[in-house]
Amino acid sequence: MRNEDVYRCHTCLSIPTHPKFGSLNLAAAVQLIAYEWRQALGGFAVQEATAPPVRADAPQVAGLLAHLEQALVAVDFLDPKAPKKLMPRLNALFNRAQLTQEEVHILRGVAKAMLETAAKAKG
Repeated sequence: MRNEDVYRCHTCLSIPTHPKFGSLNLAAAVQLIAYEWRQALGGFAVQEATAPPVRADAPQVAGLLAHLEQALVAVDFLDPKAPKKLMPRLNALFNRAQLTQEEVHILRGVAKAMLETAAKAKG
């Protein structure tokens, strides 16, 4: 800025910068000052850009597990006569993961594709 412009200002500010970079471009300086000014006036609440995901409830996870169990049997990964602890462990895994409804839909889609592929292979 020219000295004449600075002399007309009501207030002068200084933005501390790294000694190697003694100035900011005007847009960056205005953005920084506007942010600091807003914070000094009490800040503002930050709004989420998207709604938080909806967690799957217990019946949805149980439905996923039943569907997945059918698919695992169909692809011969799970022996229904000797299931051991696979399904309880998957149940614990999915509960720890706190699946969203969308994730349940994805996994049910995987189970459906497994069942369809197994039916084609056997038919």
